[in-house]
Amino acid sequence: MPTITLEPLQWQDEPARVTVCQNGSQPEVYFQIISPKPVEAMCCNRPVEELPRILPILSPAHHLAGAMALDRLFNVDPPQLAQNMRAALLQAQFYTAHLRRLFFLLTNWNDPFSAFHTTDGSVHQPIKPPHRLEEMMHHLALAQEAEAILGGRHDHPLTAVAGGGSRFLKDGLYERLTQITDACLEFACKLAVTLRREILTVEEGESDLFNIGIPPLAAMSLKNGNTVELTDWKGKSIDRFAAEEIAEKIGQQKEAWTYKPFAYMKNKGWQHLERSEGLFFVGPLARFNSNQTAATPLAEEERQRLINSVGIPPQYNLRAAVWVLLIELIQAAEKLQRLSKKEKLTGPSIRTVPTQMNDRTWSVLEAPQGLIWHSYQVDAVGIVQKVNLLDATVANNALKCLLAKQLVAQGLAQRQGLEVFKERVAVGLLPF
Repeated sequence: MPTITLEPLQWQDEPARVTVCQNGSQPEVYFQIISPKPVEAMCCNRPVEELPRILPILSPAHHLAGAMALDRLFNVDPPQLAQNMRAALLQAQFYTAHLRRLFFLLTNWNDPFSAFHTTDGSVHQPIKPPHRLEEMMHHLALAQEAEAILGGRHDHPLTAVAGGGSRFLKDGLYERLTQITDACLEFACKLAVTLRREILTVEEGESDLFNIGIPPLAAMSLKNGNTVELTDWKGKSIDRFAAEEIAEKIGQQKEAWTYKPFAYMKNKGWQHLERSEGLFFVGPLARFNSNQTAATPLAEEERQRLINSVGIPPQYNLRAAVWVLLIELIQAAEKLQRLSKKEKLTGPSIRTVPTQMNDRTWSVLEAPQGLIWHSYQVDAVGIVQKVNLLDATVANNALKCLLAKQLVAQGLAQRQGLEVFKERVAVGLLPF
C-alpha cells in the first residue's frame, strides 16, 4: 500500500494531517500537528502582563486563564462586575466553539461551499444555503458579537487584565446583549430538536459513523473550582489533586513526527500510544463522563435525553461526543442569559489595582475544548522567566492519534474512496 496523506484535515483547531504508511501487514497511522507554536519562546523575557494578550493564539479561553494567573500573581481579587464579565465571555466562547463544530458536522459530507463552485473550478453567483445552515451562521455571528462586546474582539480578546477588566460596557450594549442571549438560547433549544430528529437518534445511513467506538481512555476534568479529577474508562475515580499540582502529576512526551507533545499520567509513565494505561483526554465528553449534573435546567433535560438514549456515563462513542456538544451549547446559552442582565454587568469598580507581586503563579480553567492550565515564573520586576502550559490540544493528542487509527482501519476495511475516507476521518476527530 502506498503512503496516504489526508491533508488538509478539515475542521481542526490547528493545522493537522493524518499519514498512513505500510509497516508489514499493518498500516501505521499518524495524526500530526504540522504547525509549530513555540509558546515559551513567545512569552519568555516579556512583561507578564502581556501574556493574556499573547496566549489566545492557542484559543480564546487562554486569555481568561492568563488573567486568572495574573490575579494570583499580584494577590488581587477582581470586583464582582469583572468576574461576571469574564464568566459571560467564557460562556460566549463556549457557544461559539460548539455551534461552529455542529455546523461543520452538518456540512461534512459535502463541501459547504459547493454551491459557489462549478465543475471547472470557477465561481458563480452564490446560491442561498439551506435555511437551517443559514440560521446557524446567523446565531454564530450573534455569539461572536457577544464575545466582541465582552472581550473587545471575538477571536483574540483583550479586556481581562490583572485584577479585573480594562473597561466598562458602553450604554446600549446591555440591551444588545440581552437581545443576543435570548435569541441564542431560543435557537439552541430549536437546534436540539432538529439534531435529535435528523441525526442523533437516526440508526441508519450516514449516522452509522456515530456508532464508532472511541478509545476508552481516562478522563480529566475540573471539579469544585480548583480540584482536578481523573476517572478511568469505567468512571471510577483514580486520582484527585489540587490544580496547582498538575505539573507534578501530568507529564508531556515529545515525539519527532508531530509538533504537539502527548500528555500522560506521571505515576503510570509514558508507554507509547500502544499502551493506554497512562493516557487520558479532556473536553466535553470528559466532562460528561465525570457524571456531573448540568449547571442549568434545560441542559440537564438534554443530558437526561442523552443518558436515556445511549446509557449512563461513561460513554465512548461519537454519538455521545456530538450530543454533549449540544448539551453544553444549551448550558452556555442559559448561563450567558443569566449573566447578561444589566444589574450583573454594572458596578462602581471594574478593577482592583495590584500593589504587590509574587514570583510564581498558576491558573486552571475548563475551556470549550477542555481543561487548560497555566504556570508562570517571573523575576523581581515581572519579566517572564518560565512558562508551563497544559493545552487541550496537548491533552487530546493521544486520543486523536488512537481514534485516527480506528477510523483509518474502518475506511480501509470498507474500501472507501479517498475523499469519503478523508471526510469521515475529519468528522470523527471533530468533537475533540
